[in-house]
Amino acid sequence: MAGAAIILAVMGSASVAVANLYQAPVTAEFGISNSQFAISHSLVLGVGIFLSPFISQKFATGNFNRIYAISVLVYALAYIGYAFTSNIYVFYLLSLLVGYGYMSTTFIPTTMLINKWFVKKRGLALSLALTGLGIGGVVFSQLVTTLIENVGWRMTYVVYGLIMLAVVLPIVLFVYKVNPEDMQLKAYGTATDDLGQARERNEDDEGEMQQVQAVRMSVSESMKKPFFVLLVAGSVLVGITNNGGLGQFPPVLTELHGATVAAMIISVYSAVGIVGKLILGNLNDRFGIIVSILYSCILLALSYVLMMFAGNLAVAFVSAVLFGLGNAIGTVLPPLMTSSVYSAEQYPKVYGYVPSGVQLGMTVGSLFAAGIADLTGSYNVSWIAIAALWSHSHGEVLTATRGLTSHRRVHVGKRLFV
Repeated sequence: MAGAAIILAVMGSASVAVANLYQAPVTAEFGISNSQFAISHSLVLGVGIFLSPFISQKFATGNFNRIYAISVLVYALAYIGYAFTSNIYVFYLLSLLVGYGYMSTTFIPTTMLINKWFVKKRGLALSLALTGLGIGGVVFSQLVTTLIENVGWRMTYVVYGLIMLAVVLPIVLFVYKVNPEDMQLKAYGTATDDLGQARERNEDDEGEMQQVQAVRMSVSESMKKPFFVLLVAGSVLVGITNNGGLGQFPPVLTELHGATVAAMIISVYSAVGIVGKLILGNLNDRFGIIVSILYSCILLALSYVLMMFAGNLAVAFVSAVLFGLGNAIGTVLPPLMTSSVYSAEQYPKVYGYVPSGVQLGMTVGSLFAAGIADLTGSYNVSWIAIAALWSHSHGEVLTATRGLTSHRRVHVGKRLFV
């Protein structure tokens, strides 16, 4: 878990939390607009839309550690390559490689490992790993800012890329073991029933009574089923509503309260987000996936509704707290939703389609919120639209998962989703 948190802190922050810190010096040197620089970030996120299923399949069928190590090398070397670019078009080309590296070194392999090593407390394990994203954002935002001021943006890319190699490669090569059986162990909290399925041991805990591994059909078979379509569609909506707020809250809050106060509010939901991941993971372990989804969606819907009254500073801070707590659904729940539907054997092959949907939603989420505001002349309409999307997103993923989680005491076989 420590290794996963460290990797997410280093690799995840590079393409998300600190990406825009390079914007001012790069645009000044290349003589380009902010929107032209933003295209590079869209390319990094957009790669995941198309490559996530492929990356997931490669990890599921190939040498996990070797593929992971190669992905780290690609990511780090492409990131270092930014330092030697002479124009924005080479920057864009490298962004495609960085996007591949981002997806293949962060969420996909991390969730696969957790799915293999944990049955009981899987939600807590995942949320602990994901706290690395928040911690990394705090640490590396300060480091990158200092480096840019002292050695310039080009050398900062080089230093960060070398940190990736020095910190992450040893964990991948010498710490990670793909299967518990490689160390003569079993996944935490498992027992084997007569069907060879892993089940939760704690029959007194409502959340841990659910059978978490069930659907064993192949990817091609499940793609024809309604539950698969609903799972991916819900993931897209989760991405839209996540990035709608993350992308547009800062400019709105800046306009309402000024840059200094806006930065304070943004810091609040960023810090609360670390705690929010832990709460959501633990909630999933105790009460199951349906309660977790409802909890997150209600918090986020309330947050967006309160943003309509964010001109009041106290209301803005309350909205930030709710957003930080609920927004964990974008990172914590997609793998948990998938593992609540699919067996351990099929999970690695299927999971890539879920982050693909989330990435698609995140790519257009900020544009969705800004576009509605431009058309209507008010961000309040955007917040209403996003709050409405939450009702659809939670409805679709609930429909996709309800067939399993509502039948904890019923035998689950091949005919469940026929």
